[in-house]
Amino acid sequence: MSSKRGSTSSSVEKRLSLVGNDDGDPYAINGMHFNRDMFISKIIQEYPLDKLMQTETLLIREIKDLDSDMQTLVYENYNKFILATDTIRKMKTDFKEMEDKMSLLSENIAKITQSSTKIAGSLQEKREKVSKLSSIHDHLKKLNFLFELPNTLKQYSEECNYEEAVRSYLNGLQYMDQYNKFPSLEAINLDCADIIAGIRANLYKEFDDEEKSSQDLTRNVSLLLNLKEEPSLLAEKFLGNALPKLNVNLDSLRISNNTNVPLDEFMELSCGIFLSNLSLVIASFSQAFIQSAELTEDSRQESQEALKTFAQGLIDEFLVVMESRLTTEVKEVTQQEAEFRETFLKALDRLYRRLMAMGTLMPNTDFTTLGMTLISKITKLDAELSLSRIKQCYEKSVKESGFELRSHPGSSQEILGSILATLVGQMKSGLNKLQDYTHSDYHFSQNSEFRQKMAIVTVREGLVVESFKYLINFGNKLMENGPCDSLIWLLVAKLYLDIEMGTVAYMVNSVEADYDIKREKKNTQWSLTNVTEIISSFNSTAKKLVEEFVSSQGNQLAELMKDAILNQDLISSGKEPIGPQLQMRKVIEILTLMEKYIDFIFPDTDPLAYIKSEKSSDSSKRSYSTLPSGGLTSKTGPLQRPNWSNLDPNMSSNIQKLFSEKVEIFGEVGFQKSAILMSIVKIGLRALLEIVRMKTIGKEGLHQIQVDVQYLQLYLWKFVNNEGFLYFLLDEILSSSIQRCVNPVQLESTMVEILAEKNTS
Repeated sequence: MSSKRGSTSSSVEKRLSLVGNDDGDPYAINGMHFNRDMFISKIIQEYPLDKLMQTETLLIREIKDLDSDMQTLVYENYNKFILATDTIRKMKTDFKEMEDKMSLLSENIAKITQSSTKIAGSLQEKREKVSKLSSIHDHLKKLNFLFELPNTLKQYSEECNYEEAVRSYLNGLQYMDQYNKFPSLEAINLDCADIIAGIRANLYKEFDDEEKSSQDLTRNVSLLLNLKEEPSLLAEKFLGNALPKLNVNLDSLRISNNTNVPLDEFMELSCGIFLSNLSLVIASFSQAFIQSAELTEDSRQESQEALKTFAQGLIDEFLVVMESRLTTEVKEVTQQEAEFRETFLKALDRLYRRLMAMGTLMPNTDFTTLGMTLISKITKLDAELSLSRIKQCYEKSVKESGFELRSHPGSSQEILGSILATLVGQMKSGLNKLQDYTHSDYHFSQNSEFRQKMAIVTVREGLVVESFKYLINFGNKLMENGPCDSLIWLLVAKLYLDIEMGTVAYMVNSVEADYDIKREKKNTQWSLTNVTEIISSFNSTAKKLVEEFVSSQGNQLAELMKDAILNQDLISSGKEPIGPQLQMRKVIEILTLMEKYIDFIFPDTDPLAYIKSEKSSDSSKRSYSTLPSGGLTSKTGPLQRPNWSNLDPNMSSNIQKLFSEKVEIFGEVGFQKSAILMSIVKIGLRALLEIVRMKTIGKEGLHQIQVDVQYLQLYLWKFVNNEGFLYFLLDEILSSSIQRCVNPVQLESTMVEILAEKNTS
């Protein structure tokens, strides 16, 4: 209906141009200032007849709509109007009744007030008498209490009802102060003091009774404090009573500190009995002294220090016993199943929770810190045990690898893989065990400082980094301990290169991810070992091991070559050579076997570095027989000697050295078979050269050296990666032999070749 009315009104307004607005306009038909006469007069003057008729029709229609709306509203709200009328009528009636009642109440109150005034006036004199009599009665009552006080105290003392005795005595003291002007009360005071002295003595005597608990003695302390006894003396007596019983608990704990007593039973003796009894003593002492309202602040502070000293001494002894048992237990639990380890960790958590609870009983103490320190020691020991197992397994694997490699040379990669897998497996096993300490079920693992210290000091540095440092030290000690199976040096060197390539970074990164260790975060308390330094140490140790292997094998060949010269009478033997010496053949045999082993450990990565199939047979037929006259010639060799026939042989050799490439004997050794063998050969030939330069040689001795050098040339080319170096050293040996020969008549090259090839089988 309202929407219909709104549409009609708006249509009228649209048709009436004189509607205007509501700002005081008399022509605004819906405004407050609308003037009908002015409106009618204006539209009659301005509108034509048809528009006036139309306007009339619209106005009549709107009036009817408004009437209809009004009727509808009345019908819809009729019941509400009736109810409102009844409510107003009822309210008028209720207010009338209430007004009558208020008037009546006011009259009654006035009458009561009047009666009360009359009664108070009549009783004033009697009230004063009653008050006076009541005061006299109170005095008589107090005096009677004082006169009966000695008998009362004596009765309470006989009944051991010391609480009531002290309470009555303290009340009596107040009354005595009030009536101290009566001399007769002095005797009563003395009698009471004697009785209280006896009660005081009995209360002190109970401190020596071992059957009395700390809770029982709390009552004694409270009573004696009320009697103004010295707090420090009472504190000493209180703690002195508790100490023997706690020492008995500690002695029982020490007796049970052996593996014959199960861990659960031991923890019950420690946490369930000793710490529980100590906690009761601390709680009772705090209630009696520290929380007592009878003491001054200084006395409370002094009592707190006494309790702290008492508890700290016992806790220190207790933790010594606990550390001894838990240390033994952690060594046992590392060899047992997971459920035993869980029992052990629960025992640690129980101990920590009890110490933490004691810390809440005694503020400003470090019981929780002491417990955390003990747990940190246990975790460190666990890490050290894991490290020890890693060392044992590694040393055993390395020792066995030498025998395995000798019996199965081709299995070197499998051996290396097995050692590395065992090493990583042992490290992961240790890490998994240490991870148990950080389980969220254990309260001590929620300590952020413990987690951070364990992650950095115990796990990362104590286990992982220390394992790698041990491996590096093992490699160094392997060289320091003198001769052993030299192949182990190569095997360990190869292992260290494999570890360097990825194992170090993998293990360290895994730990840092598991324990949320940030390398970039500066930690002033615990430093982090640089991973790059560890990797570099593995590389340098591997180089040292290879160099030690080269030195050892090179010296072995050098000894054989030196024996070939030193054990022969090269100046006056008078015997022509019949073939290469046994030592020279032994050198080739050793190199042949060594090549096989080295090839499986450090094969040549560049196939072009060591291709035997492309070495010409002419290289092996190079003759070392006519050095001064025609130089050393090789049809295909890399070195060609010029003809120095018109010069003195010594000068010819020296001039040739000026134009020859320098041979570095003790240079850096690469991690390849060809480089390793070349270094070994250089050491052997250099030793042979030096011993030749020290010997005086006859003609037959020169012929033998020619044959030996030719023999070496026939086979050494297979083991070197630079024939130029090889030929240079052989040239040097033969040249030095000629210089040291008293009769340098050389054997024909053809004969040298025949003799060198004669006994090679």
